Amino acid sequence: MDVSPHTVLVTVRDEYDAVDEPVGPKQIATAVGTTSKQIRPILESFCRNEFLVKTADGYRPTVTAREFLELDVELSDVAVVEIIED
Repeated sequence: MDVSPHTVLVTVRDEYDAVDEPVGPKQIATAVGTTSKQIRPILESFCRNEFLVKTADGYRPTVTAREFLELDVELSDVAVVEIIED
């Protein structure tokens, strides 16, 4: 079963918030009804894009991910982002 990356991100946030601890790929896969094998590339992509942080115990959402999810847009939506350099 294909699962959307957006669903994975929301699930990581929700599962993390429920226990206040990083969540593993197996837990995420079970929550979205797929396999760990299908979830891992999505999780790694989110890590590269700074939406998730990988820890020894699993994954946790970043502030960036939380702010993105608060915008109430899907990952497939087009968004304009202003980048401000210090």
